[in-house]
Amino acid sequence: MKNVLNKKFAVFGVIALFIILAFSPTTQAIENDNLEKIQDKLFDVEITEYKPDGNIQKRIVKFTQEEVNSFKNKMTTVKTVDQQLVLLKDYDLVSDDITIEDLQNGMYQKASHLGITKEVIPEKAMFRLPILLTFFNKITAVYMGGLSLRLGISPIIKLINLILRTNLPGLDVVDFCGGLIGILSTQGLLATHALITMPGFFTMIGFVGYSIKIPLAIHIFTGFSAITFGLGFGIHIKEWRTNSSFI
Repeated sequence: MKNVLNKKFAVFGVIALFIILAFSPTTQAIENDNLEKIQDKLFDVEITEYKPDGNIQKRIVKFTQEEVNSFKNKMTTVKTVDQQLVLLKDYDLVSDDITIEDLQNGMYQKASHLGITKEVIPEKAMFRLPILLTFFNKITAVYMGGLSLRLGISPIIKLINLILRTNLPGLDVVDFCGGLIGILSTQGLLATHALITMPGFFTMIGFVGYSIKIPLAIHIFTGFSAITFGLGFGIHIKEWRTNSSFI
């Protein structure tokens, strides 16, 4: 049964790769003058850091078309949060000092602020394919051709701080992301999950980590999430883990 699931995963991975390449800009049929203009164009890459106290920090960096294509191609090959974090560091999108342990501990801290503990999570929460629901997991997600939303009270808190000159922490409760092509992978203490959808979406509560967004092209999440829910048209692969550690 495991071999069958692995074959399905490989087939859908190849299909996803071909579709991604189909959406990527082609340059073979473009005249030399137009090609130079495209190569010189700079794209905004939005990096958002989700912190344990609920605050977020956002910054914009510029990528050339060549850097965008290289980043997208490399991102489709990574399989774990650890590999994704290394790639983000290689492109100077996140700090070299951040570690997987920092993100994991931050998730537990943020979940505690939201009132989410292991005691309130059901021991068994199972859905049929292609629906995913996991708790306290490492998470890596790559969604193409979609959008993302962040729901919370941080904007309100910032306005209060501005008016009253206080320093109250913000709180982002739910994060949503959807796309024409989505690959969502979670790793928990007992099992790993992979949800491949065309199209699909997912939401997170208590996320600590980073999101990287190139508008209308690609959106990436890497870090830890207290609650993760995914849904779409595709397949859901689950494998039981042989050890009980995130790291």
